[in-house]
Amino acid sequence: MAVTPTPTIRENTRIAHDICRMRVEGVPRGEPGQFFMLRAGAGMEPFLSRPISICDATAAETVFVYRTVGRGTERLSALRCGDALSVGLPLGNGFPLCAGEAVLIGGGLGVAPLLYLAKRLRQIGVYTCVYTGYNDETFLQAEYEEAAGELHAKNGGYITDMVDFSRPATYYACGPAPMLRAAARKAREAGARLYVSMESRMACGTGACLGCSIPTADGNRRVCKDGPVFDAAAVFFEDRV
Repeated sequence: MAVTPTPTIRENTRIAHDICRMRVEGVPRGEPGQFFMLRAGAGMEPFLSRPISICDATAAETVFVYRTVGRGTERLSALRCGDALSVGLPLGNGFPLCAGEAVLIGGGLGVAPLLYLAKRLRQIGVYTCVYTGYNDETFLQAEYEEAAGELHAKNGGYITDMVDFSRPATYYACGPAPMLRAAARKAREAGARLYVSMESRMACGTGACLGCSIPTADGNRRVCKDGPVFDAAAVFFEDRV
């Protein structure tokens, strides 16, 4: 995999109990919905990089927000300014930027990738209504208050219960599989167009190992290469959860 030249960590701080934010300079600017394969240091432990979605990006820096759930992300959270970071090129297919209004639905860590999308949609004149759902501690709410035209937050329960899918808008969702399945069902019943960012365990991030394949109407598709963004109508959620 090609590696970007001299990525520089400018910030790596904990913004919630198990959520960290990392700001990195010297990284190619990706698109909303894309991700990078990140690994702490230049050694071989852990062997596999971790797929981390873009939370925000400018010409100067890229922001990652990630949850510490294992050895790889714990090592990422221990990095400080100036430490070595292995960063691949931006991977995957991002969210389509559709005209008209947009409704963004984020659950848990899924709120992070949608922030970049909200900002980009605002730049092209799209009005965004954002729903953010959490199980406990909230994060990125101040950033969403600036980026969204309308913001609804919920702590506990299902954020999809708050969403009106009859609204004439393009819908985008990112979060746990049960939340995506519920959103897909509601969108189908309302005849709404919904794009979802799917999660799957990844090894290579480039589509070579086929380990992140999911069932769709077009056969098995790789989340890393063919996604992570899919039209929800094509995904067979019942085969995943």
